[in-house]
Amino acid sequence: METSSNYTDLLKKIKETEEANGVELSERKKALEDELRRLEEEANVTISATREEAEATVNQEVERAKNDAQVEVQKLLSSSSGDSEKVATKKLEKGELRRIIEETVLAEFKGI
Repeated sequence: METSSNYTDLLKKIKETEEANGVELSERKKALEDELRRLEEEANVTISATREEAEATVNQEVERAKNDAQVEVQKLLSSSSGDSEKVATKKLEKGELRRIIEETVLAEFKGI
């Protein structure tokens, strides 16, 4: 009878150990799932912040490029304006004026 009692006690201890280990594993699993959830939330926050920072940088660079292009356009317009004024005030010689008139105006009448 004592052997059967020892066997029963041993089975009870095994069962208690299994249950204790099961509870410990469940708690550890829950703790790891909570940690994973927390890390995912942190990653999402970091990704959102990085995305916003990248968008702000892109917007700044676009604005800078736009301003640089406007400055360049103003330089070109200023230069072109000055060149056109020089051409407009330049006096043409008779031969040059005649050639321009023949090429543009009289060409219509000659059927060219």
